[in-house]
Amino acid sequence: MKIIFICGSLEQGHDGVGDYTRRLAGELIRQGHEILLIAIYDQSIDTISEEFQESEGSIIQVLRIPNSTKPNVRFAKSKQYISDFNPEWLSLQYVPFSFQKKGLPFGLASQLYKIGRGKKWHIMFHELWVGMDQESPLKHKLWGNLQKYIARKIIKKLAPNAVHTQSVLYQSQLEKIDCIPSYLPLFGNIAVIENNVSDISVNKDYLNFIVFGTIHPNAPVKEFISELAQYGQINKLKIKLNFIGRCGAELNRWVFLCQEQNIEFKVFGEQNSDTISKALSNADWGVSSTPWRQIEKSGTVAAMLEHGLNVICVARSWTPDTDIPSGVLNGIVEYKENTLKNLFDSPHLNNSKSDLKNIANSFLGFLGSK
Repeated sequence: MKIIFICGSLEQGHDGVGDYTRRLAGELIRQGHEILLIAIYDQSIDTISEEFQESEGSIIQVLRIPNSTKPNVRFAKSKQYISDFNPEWLSLQYVPFSFQKKGLPFGLASQLYKIGRGKKWHIMFHELWVGMDQESPLKHKLWGNLQKYIARKIIKKLAPNAVHTQSVLYQSQLEKIDCIPSYLPLFGNIAVIENNVSDISVNKDYLNFIVFGTIHPNAPVKEFISELAQYGQINKLKIKLNFIGRCGAELNRWVFLCQEQNIEFKVFGEQNSDTISKALSNADWGVSSTPWRQIEKSGTVAAMLEHGLNVICVARSWTPDTDIPSGVLNGIVEYKENTLKNLFDSPHLNNSKSDLKNIANSFLGFLGSK
């Protein structure tokens, strides 16, 4: 099968959807398919770049077009690449903020239609629109209505033969705009490297937690860290929090509270994928601040699960504005005060893992049925 994936950016390690797309493309190439990637609003380059990128041994042909490129040049170049490659499928990996800095890519639907005329379209909705939680301010709800209009326009204009999303919440939201997506779970954005040993202490006297990637604001972190410290004192265990990746401004608050509670911590900062895999492999628990109802869309959470970790969701209140099924997320538990003792003393929750190869096969099977 010949497939072109279209996304916003493809700077390795700096764009979650780009990293996802690259890993999926690499697996499809290993299975014998012909794949090309196009980044049409790349935020990390200044000139158009035709290059090759590597993913776990697979070499992938890539076209990267800067976000500063004039629209007529951007889409003419994309159209020429599509014409030369002549794929069976075009797959749009959609996040509104990937295609316009304010998440309002007006005109994208028409331009995509022109460059992909006559081709089968697939859309993977990684994100939809802001303001879909009851706690959102009016500004975000109005903003989200514009983004919803754009998503609806893209669906109508491209008339995709296949649509996926990784979130039950997003399935419900898309159904409200007359789109029936199929569910395709995320694989992690970090490949698992077996038998890794890192400089995170592997010691039965320690309980090691790892916070990977962006830390979101307004999480009940003070209560969480205080309860961790208390659990460590009662059970004569040393608690250590390890922070890895681009954690953002909220890292300072978490570090301050660790210091306040005399909890050990280490800030690793940005690291390559091998180092991150080592750190994940040697932790006892993962910690995420992504809101509970959005956690299915987190590539960092998927990576923690694939590395055998159970994940504690320590996040702000986030109540969706639509009814969705209340399922149990394997390996993930929502933090509530005074629950850590029972959680740590109970059997492990994570008894299955997402897998890049299996998910790629599901993706191919779905496209092959259309």
